Amino acid sequence: MTDKERFVPNSDFVEELSKRPGGEGISKCVQCGICTASCMVANETDKYRPRKLIQKIILGKREEVLTSELPWLCMTCRMCEERCQEGVSIAEIFRAVRELAAEEGHIPDVFSDTVDLIAEDGWMLADSYTDFQEDDRLDLELDPDLGWNCKFSKKVKKRYIDGE
Repeated sequence: MTDKERFVPNSDFVEELSKRPGGEGISKCVQCGICTASCMVANETDKYRPRKLIQKIILGKREEVLTSELPWLCMTCRMCEERCQEGVSIAEIFRAVRELAAEEGHIPDVFSDTVDLIAEDGWMLADSYTDFQEDDRLDLELDPDLGWNCKFSKKVKKRYIDGE
């Protein structure tokens, strides 16, 4: 076995992702870990390690990756991509993983709940609706009362601001 052969990922999951838009670059990953060192999310929590998630993909742990919430934590800031010596875009790979996971019904509840809320009232946080937007709606002769569903913003305030 040559050195080149040793580092070529060969799982069926890698092949599957490589065929999807955004997943093409996974075969270039050499597992150096610069992505994790550059990641703002990884700097805040030990739970999220992009290199380890890529490693699981390379090892073919398809179900574990697709049912995990970890690919959904990528903020797509692309700092990893900026620093990767091999030109791997972790954000694009995780986007491909999220799309595949969503196709198979593996969307973390927090994300599907947020999408449902946005679909219901058009805003993720009712508090982001300001007087300016109300004025804009009035200028457009639209009803400024959107019938807010404040459940999500109250939940966020309670958990992260009030500390309850």
